[in-house]
Amino acid sequence: MLSVAEARTRILKRAEPGDAIEVPLPEALGLVLAEPAVADVDMPPFDRAGFDGYAVRAEDAVQGAYLHVVGLKGDEGEGPEPEVEVEVGPEEAARVTAGDPLPHGADAVVRTEDTRPDPGTGPPRVIELLGAVGAGQNVLPRGYYLGAGTVLAPAGSRVRLPMVGLLAAEGCAHPVCHRRVRVAVLAVGNHLIGPGEAPVMHRERNAAGPTIVAPCLHWGATAHDLGTVREPDLDAALSRALTAAVVVVLGPTEGAIPRALARAGVEPVFAGITLTPGKRLSYGVVPGAGSGTARHHVFHMPANSVGALAVVTLLIGPLIARLQGGPAVPPPWPRAVWTGTFRPTDDRLWAVPVTLRLGDDARMHAAPVPYRGKDDVLGFARADALALLPPRSGPWNGGEIVEVAPLGP
Repeated sequence: MLSVAEARTRILKRAEPGDAIEVPLPEALGLVLAEPAVADVDMPPFDRAGFDGYAVRAEDAVQGAYLHVVGLKGDEGEGPEPEVEVEVGPEEAARVTAGDPLPHGADAVVRTEDTRPDPGTGPPRVIELLGAVGAGQNVLPRGYYLGAGTVLAPAGSRVRLPMVGLLAAEGCAHPVCHRRVRVAVLAVGNHLIGPGEAPVMHRERNAAGPTIVAPCLHWGATAHDLGTVREPDLDAALSRALTAAVVVVLGPTEGAIPRALARAGVEPVFAGITLTPGKRLSYGVVPGAGSGTARHHVFHMPANSVGALAVVTLLIGPLIARLQGGPAVPPPWPRAVWTGTFRPTDDRLWAVPVTLRLGDDARMHAAPVPYRGKDDVLGFARADALALLPPRSGPWNGGEIVEVAPLGP
């Protein structure tokens, strides 16, 4: 039996990112860029006013000067906004608000509080400058934030929510990203029924299928639950499932399923890992075209939702990330302070369900949930993460630092 780390290494060794395609920007969220995203214009694309005030020529902007106001804005009460661009000439000023393009001829902005308007009603026609400004003062110059040609995000970057506005502003309306991975999940067994059916004697609901599909969707994959399959229909169901890059088969680890996988051309890589829950996982591949990578990755495990979620979190999740352009070596799990008690572990990695909270010491704390084993779905449902207790370690009495694998967002 393999360690979880070795199993993950063997899986990722056979995985390479998929095809690169152009994706509409709103649909690219969560995907990985296959090509750099590059700015196509300066930002800002023109000189902008940095403050509300008056755009002026710096050579005229001396203390005590009187400037004639041109191009009065419509919001000042003088009718509609002019359609022609305002140009500032000698001894003239144009009203601007922060973010407005700087009018032609102007090279500085006098803030409103540094002016005194002529008395009377309506917009001022003349202003007196209470202080001088130099060229470029109170102006946000073109390209202040970035210039055209700047790499906004290199290839391999995941498109995150704060990046969407940046990419949109810089013309990256269809970034080139690695294609989403398809995952197919099917459960095999004459005793299994769908989650929407009523269980009766010798009939059990298939809870593991949705348990696998949900996190795959969270990781950006396209996941399909093909439902439950009777053994006589298994070959046809596998043929359908093997149109996906990742296939998860739930059911007995001996008998009809291994034989059907062999008939479908799945070559076994390993059977069994030193993990609890989830030790009875098997993994095989349909080889690719001579590159050492796999065309299809096939996982086979019992139809148990607790063990399935442990396996999908620790092994299938990193595989999906890699196939969608993620790193060949996954980042380490976050760490937390263990706050419960647990007996010494055996030769397996123990994935213990825990809740997470931020402690008064500003560190994350992991507390084990009341849990009575892999069939205790109620206890397991209270967990936020899996604390990963290494083989042959412990006893755990509180205060130790442990790795935690979050369950879901």
